[in-house]
This record gives sequence, C-alpha cells and structure tokens, in this order.
Amino acid sequence: MNRMEISNLPGKFTILFVICCCSLSAQGKYGGGSGEPNDPYLISDANHMQAIGADSNDWDKYFKLMSNVDLSEYTGTEFNIIGEFVSSNNPKNKPFTGVFDGNGHTILNFIYTSTDEGGIGLFNLLSGVNAEIKNLGLINPNVDAGTGYSVGSLVGRLYDGIITNCYAEGGSIAGRSRIGGLVGWNHEGAISNCYATGSVFGDQFVGGLVGYNQNTIVDCYTSGNVTGGDDSYCVGGLCGKSTGPDHGTGQSRIQSCFSKATVTGNGEIGGLIGHSGAIVTGCYSTGSVIDKSDRSWSIGGLIGCNGGNGSIKNCYSTASVTGYEEVGGLVGYNRGTCVASYWDIETSGQATSDAGIGLTTAEMQMASTFICWGYEPLWTIDEGVDYPRLLWENKPGELITVPSHLYGGGSGEPEDPYLIYTAQQLNMIGLNSCHLDKHFKLMADVDLGAFTGKSFNFIGIDYSNPFSGVFDGNGRKIFNFIYNSTGRSNIGLFVCVSGVIKNLGLIDPNVDVGTGDYVGSLVGELRYGTISNCYIEGGSVSGDYTVGGLVGRNNWGTITNSCSTCIVSGVRYVGGLVGYNYHSTIGNSYSTGSVSGDRYVGGLVGCNYRNTIGNCYSAGSVSGITNVGGMVGWNRYGTITNCYSKGSVSGITNVGGMAGDDQSGSYTKSFWDNTVNSGLPGIGNTSDSNVIGESTANMQTQTTFTDAGWDFMGETLNGIEDIWFIPQQDYPHLWWEGMEISMKLTPRTLNCRSYGNWVKAHLTLPQGFTVADVNSNRPAVLHSLGFESAPLYAFINKDKLVEIEAAFERQTVCSLTGNWPEVLTVAGFLADGNIFLGTSEVRIIHPGMKVIEELAWYWLNADCVQPDFCNEIDMNRDSVVNLLDYTLLMNINVEFVTDN
Repeated sequence: MNRMEISNLPGKFTILFVICCCSLSAQGKYGGGSGEPNDPYLISDANHMQAIGADSNDWDKYFKLMSNVDLSEYTGTEFNIIGEFVSSNNPKNKPFTGVFDGNGHTILNFIYTSTDEGGIGLFNLLSGVNAEIKNLGLINPNVDAGTGYSVGSLVGRLYDGIITNCYAEGGSIAGRSRIGGLVGWNHEGAISNCYATGSVFGDQFVGGLVGYNQNTIVDCYTSGNVTGGDDSYCVGGLCGKSTGPDHGTGQSRIQSCFSKATVTGNGEIGGLIGHSGAIVTGCYSTGSVIDKSDRSWSIGGLIGCNGGNGSIKNCYSTASVTGYEEVGGLVGYNRGTCVASYWDIETSGQATSDAGIGLTTAEMQMASTFICWGYEPLWTIDEGVDYPRLLWENKPGELITVPSHLYGGGSGEPEDPYLIYTAQQLNMIGLNSCHLDKHFKLMADVDLGAFTGKSFNFIGIDYSNPFSGVFDGNGRKIFNFIYNSTGRSNIGLFVCVSGVIKNLGLIDPNVDVGTGDYVGSLVGELRYGTISNCYIEGGSVSGDYTVGGLVGRNNWGTITNSCSTCIVSGVRYVGGLVGYNYHSTIGNSYSTGSVSGDRYVGGLVGCNYRNTIGNCYSAGSVSGITNVGGMVGWNRYGTITNCYSKGSVSGITNVGGMAGDDQSGSYTKSFWDNTVNSGLPGIGNTSDSNVIGESTANMQTQTTFTDAGWDFMGETLNGIEDIWFIPQQDYPHLWWEGMEISMKLTPRTLNCRSYGNWVKAHLTLPQGFTVADVNSNRPAVLHSLGFESAPLYAFINKDKLVEIEAAFERQTVCSLTGNWPEVLTVAGFLADGNIFLGTSEVRIIHPGMKVIEELAWYWLNADCVQPDFCNEIDMNRDSVVNLLDYTLLMNINVEFVTDN
C-alpha cells in the first residue's frame, strides 16, 4: 500500500460513519415510518406527540397513533401545539396539511392554559385539500384560553380540512370567542361522525362541538354543559353559530346531528344551535336551554335564532326551555323557513314557538307524525316508547318510511293530483308538510265529525310554510270541521295559503278559538293565494282579532265566486266573509250570516285596506259598538264597486248602511237598503254620492241597478259579462248562484266550414219541475259572451224530465277563437226570474285546422274505439274513421292514386 492509499483511509472511514449515522436517524424518527401515505410516522408516546409540534417541516406528513398516549406531563403552555396561525390569509401561517390517523386510540389529559392566546387545540390550524384528522379520541382534555378565541380540544381552526370519527370525552374547554368542545372555528372544513361530552364555556359563539361553523357537520352529537358568560350570545348545544362562508356563496349544513347538552346563556341560545343561517336537516335536541338572566332573548329548544337564510327540515326538540323574550319550544326567533319540524309542548314547557309544530309527548312518539321524514329514511322509532332516533344511533325501533298508499292515489303532480276520498286521508295532508306544494283533488264528500276539539291536522304551518299547492274540491263538500281552543291563532281548515283552493264547500263548520286571532273556517290567512268557487254553509266562527266566515285575513290574495252563510263573532276586524282585507281583491262574492263584534265590524269585510271589493253583496245582520257597516266596518283607502248591502245594522258610533268608517275610500254605484236601515247614513263618518240608499222595493227592481251601469244577465248595454240576475221579489244575485243542471251540446265537434245554422244546447231540469217553470220566451245566453239563443223549446223527454233546447247561431259560436275545445256555459231563465246553468265542451274546428295527427291513430287502426269521438268524425257514416273522413271534414278535394 502506497502513501496515497494509506493517507486516504481515515477519510473513507469518516464518510462511512456519517452515512450510517444518517441512516439510523431516519429510521429512528418518532416511532418509525417515513411520513409517506403508505409509510406514516408512527406515534407511540407523549414525546412523539410533543416532537410533531416542534418541527413544522413535518406538518404535511402522515402520522399514525400506535397506542394510547397520556399528555398529563405537559401543563400550562408546555405542549407544542401542532400548526401555527398568524393572521387571516397570512403567508406566514403554517397549518397542519397532512393526515393524522388516531387508529382508534386515545390521547389523555391534553392540558393547556393561557391568558389570551388564540387558536388553541391539540392542533392550532388544520388546512389543505388532503388535511385530515380521523379515528382519534381525546379523554379529559382541559383547555383554558382566558380571553383567547378559536379554541377547541382537538382543533382551534379547521380551515378547509376534514375531521372524521373523532371525539372528546369529559374535560372542559374555555375561552372568549369561537369556543367549541371539539373545534373552535370550522371555516370551510367538514366534520363527520364525531362527538363531544365535556363542558364548554365562553362569551361569543360557544358550542358543545363547534363554536363557529361555516361549512358541514354530519352525524355528530354532544352532551355535557355549554355555558355562556354574563354578556354571551350565540350559544348552542352543538354549535354556537352556523352560517355561510366569509367569501362566495353557499350555506353551512348541519345534518343528522343531535344534542343532549344543557345550554345556558344570555342571547340567541339553542339546544342545538344558538344562531343559524344553515341548512339544518334531520337533527334533534333533548337537553335543556336556560336563560341566564332576565334579559335574554331568542331562546329555542332547537335553535335560538333561525336567520333569514336559515332552513329547518325534519327536526324536533324535546328540550326544556326557559327564557325572558322571544322564547319558543323549537325556535325562539324565526326569519327563515321551517318544514316538518316539531317540539314537545309538554317536556319543553312551551306552548308556542316562532316556527315548527307543537305536539304532545304521545304524538311525538307516533310514527304517523313523521311520515314526511320517510322520504329521506334517516330515522327509526320505537312506537309509543321513544322519540325518533337517527338511523346511525342503532336504537330499537322500526325505520320511518312513507306508506305505499298514503292517500287514495295520485302522485301530487299537476296532471296526477293526490286523490282524497276519506276524512283520514284529508287529515294526513296536515301531517305531511313536505306536501304543502302538491296538488290534491277531493273525490268524495268527507265528514270530519270524528276529529273534534283539537285533533284535526291543519293544512299549512304558518306564513313561512304556507300551503302553496292546489286543492281542488271538485264540487265536493267537507262536513263538520270543528275546532275549539282558548287562544290559539291562525286557525282554519288551512292555516295559511299562498296557493289555490277551488270548488270546495264547507258544511256546518264550527270554529271557536276564544282570544285567538286570524281565524276563518276555510283559511286563517290567505297570503298571496287564490280562493275561487268556494262556499261556507251554516256553522259559526268565533275569535278575537281578524275573524271572517271564509278567511280571517286576506293578505295580497284574491277571492272570487265565493260565499259564506255562517255566523261570525269577534272583537276587532270582524267580517261575514273576511275579517281583514289587505292589498287584495274580492270579487263576485257574498255573505249572508249574522256578524257581531266591538269595532270594525262589517257584513262582508271588517276592514278593507287598500284593496278592491267589486260585484259583491252582504245580506246578514251586523252589530257592534263603533265602526259598524252593512258592507264594511272600515273602508281604509279601499275601493268598493257595484256592491250592495241589505242586512240590518246596529251600533253606537260610526254606523252606516254601507260602511261604518271611511278613510280616503272610494265607491262606484253601490247601494244599501234604507227601508231596513231607516235613519242611518250610507257611511258612518262621511258621505259619498256613489253610496246610494234605496227602498226595499227599488232594491228588488232590476232597472235600479241597470240604470247605474250594472251588468245583468240577458242585457248587453252594460256589458256582456252577465254578472247579476234578479229573481221575482228579491234582491240581485250573482250569476253563479243559478241552479246547475246537466247539458250536452250538439255537435260536440263543430266544423266551421260545414253547412248548418245552429249549435244546440240540451239542458235537463231536475225532477219536480214542469214545462211551465221555464220562461221559454226569454232567450238563453252564452255566459260572458253576450250571445243570445233563439226562443227556448221546453218539453217532457223520455225520462219524464223537463228538457230544454237552446239553439245558437253556428257562425256566432264559430266566431270564438282557438282551435281547441271551448268550455261553454249556457244560462236560461225560469219563470220566477231565477236562472239555470249548464256547462259543456265543444271542439271548434276553423278552416285550415290540421287534425291529421289526432286522427292518424284511428286511420291506422281502421276502427272506432271511442264511439263518442267517432260519431263526430265519421263524416260519411261508414263506421270507419279514415282519410276520406278527413277530406270531408276539412271540405277539401283529394285525388286518390294507387301505388302504381
């Protein structure tokens, strides 16, 4: 060996030694592993945990806990919290962006105490698309941040990472703002399958699981105590406040969660959430919510304040609730929406809530109460034993599902409405608040006599969740709607309606709510909705404020062709048809029942405020103390056109045959009976030349009204709408009050290029009428068209019933627009001045109309499977509908050629 080789040996040994040492160091870091996804760092003791927080270079690595770890040796601020937060969007922020897998193990006795430090938790800041903490439990964590904020046992600030299958048992967490049992502030992260059971204390945004939530919490729960300080607000069993992200659009979401926590605070306190702008679905609370002082506000069993963007669906609360102001069994103060959500009025100690439906304990333990929840099968229930439980809780009970035959058929869509045949099916609508926007059709008369007292499920919840669908009474009747209470408000078969109710009759309803407000037999409040062709026959309605025979309050709604004959009584704003009519329209309607109250009492409407009443009448007696009128109690900036009142009116001050009190109202040719109300003025506090008092004799003479421009049946000088008719020795009646009878039109399909002079209506009177009962000399009319018939021909048909034939000129009917079926109503006159009405459909085919597509099916089959149709289209009467019939129908020439 030469000198060169000898001199280099020590260097070679040195290099080899360094390489070996580095290799040993890498293999020995933490408890092993390389920090890569398939080879995570292994954590086995407290020293390993402490080392993670000391080296920010490893905060993007993967870790796996290999055993339970006790951190009790670190107190005060000794533990190295993982992640570092400087300020929002600061590039110096150093979040933990890796993955920490607890591997089913626990960390015991995480203890941290400071006076004003923020971002405290085992992890300070978790952020990144791959950042995750999972499968980890904390036992007895104790964190006191003094006046610090964003404080949780596991994470202080969850920016946009994931926490799943983690929990914190026992211990306590304290700070000033954004304080949570598991996470202080969830900015844009996702938390699932987690729970916390310790005590949490703070002043602002304090929650049992999360203090301030701006994204997603799913399948989580809490128990323990959540307490706000002396000036606290936004305190909740699960989270203090849940709202949308700071930037951009969207809402936070809380789903399938519950809280058993005891929650105490001063403002916006909820068993689940203190203040919510979130989408809250399938959640419940069972703890207690306690007002810390006599000045607390917005206190609810589930949510203290449900903000304008907040929505609650399929939730409930059994929590006991005590408070000072804005206190509710489910929600203390509500500005958002609430669907199919309930509270227990017995366990909560609260009879009211700003949203939701209050039920008894027994009702809250019935599966039928929660049918709507079955569309999203997340719940089970042990019927009669327990309340609903979330499916993931694995509690005893059956899955809540929707019965296969909830109603009598249909899907609730416009062309396939839910069909209602029985009282039980009608009662189910009120249970299914998820069906408030659906279409229904009544298929039979229904008697609700079995649902007395308070047992019927009203349809619609409140103004936030009205009935917004369509209920078609289909000409059927509902008997014996009965409800009695001492003070509940917003009462009617329908609580609040923004949709459509039509073609329905209520027979003998009896509603008495004592001191309750907004009361009607059909609708408590009509809010932007429509009621048409509905009537109340008999019965009574009684309440305190805003009481009407048909509707309590009409708020921007429309009522047409409707009436009430029931007795109505109340204190203020009491009307035979509507209690308070606001910015809305009432047309072609009437009331005949007696009306009584103290002030603002009217035969038709109690108060008519900034809206129009046209072509209406009132006939019942009206009594009150002040502001009492035959038509309206108070016409406040309203318009009354072509109306009359005939009932007796009595009161002390501001009493009038038409209106008791007027404030800048207007009138057009309206009448009142000054024989019945001798000595009264038309308006109690002013006069108007268009409010005309007439004798009973003149009020029963048609020319009194036609001279004033009213449109009557059979005259065209004042219009062709045919709004009124007048029987012998009677006051005017509305056209739709005529007797409805069956009618057929011939032809049913009218080819306007064919020859012939007449379209004929064949009407049949009921049994008991004679030919002499028909005024054959007076033409019938096509209603609202002004077309008159030839003189009527009345005879006894083969069924020994009076049949009436009214013929209209073909070209008159052909002048109607459209090539599709026209529904025509024919009105004829009886000898006593009453009218009869028949309605049928005719298809009017104008020149050039192409019907080949419709006939193609018949041609291809060369057979008539619909005789009624084929009788009209089989033009050559060869019993086959084909191309030849089409040519005859259209009066065109066709050259027939062979294939050759």
